[in-house]
Amino acid sequence: MIRKAIVLAAGKGTRLYPLTLAIPKEMIRVGTKPVIEHVIEVLKAGAIKEILIIVGRNKEAIMNYLGSGKRLGVDIYYRIQEAPNGSADAVHLGKEFVGKEDFVVMYGDNYFKPYNAINKLLKMHTEKKAESTILLNKVKDPSRFGLVKMDNNNQIISIIEKPSIKQSENFKINSGFLSIAGLLILKNSIFDFIKKTKPGLNKETWLTDSVELLRQDKKNVFGYELKGTRYDIGTFEALKEADRIEQDKKDFS
Repeated sequence: MIRKAIVLAAGKGTRLYPLTLAIPKEMIRVGTKPVIEHVIEVLKAGAIKEILIIVGRNKEAIMNYLGSGKRLGVDIYYRIQEAPNGSADAVHLGKEFVGKEDFVVMYGDNYFKPYNAINKLLKMHTEKKAESTILLNKVKDPSRFGLVKMDNNNQIISIIEKPSIKQSENFKINSGFLSIAGLLILKNSIFDFIKKTKPGLNKETWLTDSVELLRQDKKNVFGYELKGTRYDIGTFEALKEADRIEQDKKDFS
């Protein structure tokens, strides 16, 4: 049973300026509650109650709103990522928190329905005895996301982070692409591969690159395609669509 999660909430949300100059993007409301509260609801649906949130500087609004987590029925802890060194660096800050256990990583600007889709991901991770299991969803624009290719057994055979148009052609499936949907399950062996991950753009290290190193080391990495809807609240267009869906109260279960 997986008990712990790391939530990444240190990004600046520059694509949502000037809104995010006043409020962290994770605190922007989708429907009646901040997107990071939707994240907590997803984790609760998977019976995950111990949560470490990685925040950046000037993210006090998140800590003030969520507090200890008691109000939401979970235990929440915090660590500050002092510099924007990327998602792999942020996850590494949780090494002592997760110990030797398998754990979930979820991005704090991630909205998806149904919440209980996490249970199918957890089940696959256990049944496949995977080193990592990743939630996926279909997208038409590949430039903003990490993309994967899978075989017929749902085993991931290639991963790339934010590819160029030329690079993305190798990942096309029919008229779309399978993107990493901001929710992963990992064994603690990932920390060894984070140490080996080379910085990329802006000298940041990306978790998807660490998982790709793990996969290249012949570890089993699987993907589960979400049967529902998902948005990362990183653009005004995505925020508008997510809010519309939440207001509609559409049932994806």
